Amino acid sequence: MRTFIVGDETKLKALSEKLLLANLSQVRSEAALKALQEANPHADLNKLARGTVLFVPDAPGFKVSTTNSATEGPLAALQDLLDQALRLALEETSAGNSARLADQDQTVKAFDDGAVKKAISDPTIGPQIREGVDAVRKGFEVDRELAARAEKNITDVGRAAIAKLNELGKTFG
Repeated sequence: MRTFIVGDETKLKALSEKLLLANLSQVRSEAALKALQEANPHADLNKLARGTVLFVPDAPGFKVSTTNSATEGPLAALQDLLDQALRLALEETSAGNSARLADQDQTVKAFDDGAVKKAISDPTIGPQIREGVDAVRKGFEVDRELAARAEKNITDVGRAAIAKLNELGKTFG
């Protein structure tokens, strides 16, 4: 579906000359105008006001060059909003991941402290401490994998959404 904004062509004859292909037969011209009227039940095609927005069907007989895509503007605006939202989500996720991973690095460095190593070597409590340290390290590894996956998912969702918007734009012309 396309749109046309009425300018000086407020009468049906002028509108026909503006919207319809020049080489149409009378029958095809009438069929095109009937389709135009059906797409615009709100408008009297014999008496239009300047600024009236008409929906022009994607049908043979109409000039594409005199109309605009009905979806181009809204889809472009939606794509811009989606780009901004995904960029912000990725930036915030990435910043949060970086801060958390930096904290985890500090914790891992603390495990290498002399006091912690001494406690781990203690025969009575050492095995429990080692088990706890190993569990924390393993948790950090899992967290790093999840952080990377979260950033990748945001990027992948963004690409898929933009591709679907582009596909939708092609469908609606």
